[in-house]
Amino acid sequence: MTNGFRSGYVALAGRPNVGKSTLLNSLTGQKVSITSRKPQTTRHRILGIRSAQGSQIIFVDTPGLHNSSGSALNKIINKTAQHSLADVDLIVQLCSASRWADEDEWVLNKLKQFSLPLILAINKIDRLDDKQNLLPFIQEVNDKGEFMEIVPISALKGTNIVELIKTITNKLSAGPALFPQDQVSDQTQKTLAGELIREQLFRRLGQELPYATAVIIDDIRLDDKKLLRIEALIWVEKPGQKGIVIGQKGQTLKTIGEQARKQMEQVFNTRVFLNLHVKVKQGWANNMTALQHLGYSDQI
Repeated sequence: MTNGFRSGYVALAGRPNVGKSTLLNSLTGQKVSITSRKPQTTRHRILGIRSAQGSQIIFVDTPGLHNSSGSALNKIINKTAQHSLADVDLIVQLCSASRWADEDEWVLNKLKQFSLPLILAINKIDRLDDKQNLLPFIQEVNDKGEFMEIVPISALKGTNIVELIKTITNKLSAGPALFPQDQVSDQTQKTLAGELIREQLFRRLGQELPYATAVIIDDIRLDDKKLLRIEALIWVEKPGQKGIVIGQKGQTLKTIGEQARKQMEQVFNTRVFLNLHVKVKQGWANNMTALQHLGYSDQI
């Protein structure tokens, strides 16, 4: 490794729905984390790896930190977010350019407990009706005195992403690459397939069924014709929800499957056959055995 090479783990943290997953995909140049307009789309810790000639940054996309209890799943998500911050070298807190909310202040107070360098990324500047409001907002958050650097960005449009990467890289210590240069995520094909299906559930069902679904990949294999065959099961909590997912004459489930399959073919770079089924699993979000089967754990 040449002298001056920098590497390190960088957490993307913030309240739900500030664009952490969109930013991760923009930073890595690959779709490694699912996105939707619904808060708490991300449930697991996800690594996204950006390798350059003189650096390697391992981004940790955490579920949105929130001040609530709720179901066992909700508690695990919150615990995952907080424990994901324990072993990183630097934290990037995201907030929306529209305002500094009470939830942002709550997140900042949580992050300060880790005594790690903090950078603030002010996201969604493309949505500002009056760009002149940005400078006063930057001054407002700068007055908090907690951030080493403040970078206004648009994760969706790619605005100032290069500047954010430079800022992060300059704050990292010298060290070797920790992953192969061509690796962009720690997710398995099976995990990502399940996430891509869940992304379409969030996007298609909107307010109807935001958090009552989970996805299990029963089988995933590449056949002798280079066709990736995936058998997937969608869990819902109530019988009525099953009908919502399936839709009239099966049309909703068909659309979810088609959109998920197209995403998989882009991400996996191969043809995909996707077979979806829906099953009622009452109380799965409060059932630790069910949650562990889904890849969650209360021993984080």
